[in-house]
Amino acid sequence: MADVRPIQRVLVADRGEVGARLVRAVEAAGFESVAVFADADAEAPHLDEAAYAVRIPSSGTSDPYLDAAGIVAAALDSGADAVHPGFHGLARSAEFARSVHNVGLTWLGPRLDDLLWTLDRAQARARARDAGLECLPSSSLLFTPDEVGSWCERFGLPVVIRPGRRGHGRTVVAHDLATARRAVADAGEVGAFAERALAEARHVVVVVVGDGVGNAVHVGEHEASLPGAAGVRLRECPSSGVDAALREKIGVGAADFVAAWRFFGAAGVHFLIGPDDRPWFLDVDPGLPEGFGLHDLVYGTDLVGAQVALAAGEDLGWDQEEIAADGCAAEVAVALRGRGRLKAFSFPDPTAVDSIVAEGQRVDPGKNAILARVRVRAPTRHAALVRLRGMLEAARIEGVETDLAECIAALADRAVWDGRTARRVVDRQT
Repeated sequence: MADVRPIQRVLVADRGEVGARLVRAVEAAGFESVAVFADADAEAPHLDEAAYAVRIPSSGTSDPYLDAAGIVAAALDSGADAVHPGFHGLARSAEFARSVHNVGLTWLGPRLDDLLWTLDRAQARARARDAGLECLPSSSLLFTPDEVGSWCERFGLPVVIRPGRRGHGRTVVAHDLATARRAVADAGEVGAFAERALAEARHVVVVVVGDGVGNAVHVGEHEASLPGAAGVRLRECPSSGVDAALREKIGVGAADFVAAWRFFGAAGVHFLIGPDDRPWFLDVDPGLPEGFGLHDLVYGTDLVGAQVALAAGEDLGWDQEEIAADGCAAEVAVALRGRGRLKAFSFPDPTAVDSIVAEGQRVDPGKNAILARVRVRAPTRHAALVRLRGMLEAARIEGVETDLAECIAALADRAVWDGRTARRVVDRQT
């Protein structure tokens, strides 16, 4: 293996509650963390948890957290050896990855070639099929609205229109031809696929880690389709709708897939699972997927530590037979509904909360839509849901409008308790 720069100090390039979570994870893994901040977040409490905090130099960019040059400058100024991209903002930017490499820092995300093919849906689907995963019937890549009509006739309405590249436009469920045509046009030069829609499906994400030389392990799956009340972001690990046989199938399938293509680092392999429990490959998240903290709680892993170790040239050292679930975990994101000043902000167990806000701060959903992400573990799924609900009911959030009440209502919903809301209607198929 080529010479690898020793890693002691890691700059976390993400923002909000994700940045707070990663700062803690870097410190827990035994490395010095560097948090970055824009002027508006200069009083964020997680800055005190980091070993160092560095302001992103102003360059006139409307969003400093999307300023690749500014963040690289902050990394150099802080003396960081490595940059962790997180999973928002610049995390999927090949240009950002190149700029980190070009100044001699270690990139704690996927290798550049892995980043490029996983974001290209045509390549990702072709490689998934070659590795034995099934993809939903779909068109070839479409570039003009006139091409979509025949596919709507073939699949029947509604159809799902997915942009050809992740991060470019949004997935649309088209219930009529006009909507399908408009969605293809909106995809622009990256094109779009017309895909047969499932009437209902679970959306599960399998977390995998590859060593780049043909070995990979999976760390279970989490359910990303527990909607509860509309808009509530609720996840659980493991998924209550996946039995042991299906868990083995999608876990081994996902690990074999990334191993076959010598993927390096962590990733999330997304599946849609229909009522017949048939798993369909959906996408690959290069890098840590949202919800990775649930897997660390349930499986006792340290996914951020694994990323750093691999980037430092160490062997992964994880044996698939030794990775076993212990209990269940659930997570909910409390979202902001309006701007204002927090008059009160507290939870009974602060260690279970990822947030960058504190009492007295002004908050704005246009800058950070998620106020707090609350995550708990318990011996059973129902115990985890009860504990999570108790955490929210005992929380004090005053001065701003949030969806806290909706989150509590979702956890009290009998359908969520029974796991039945994991069946998603087609309009939520993403």
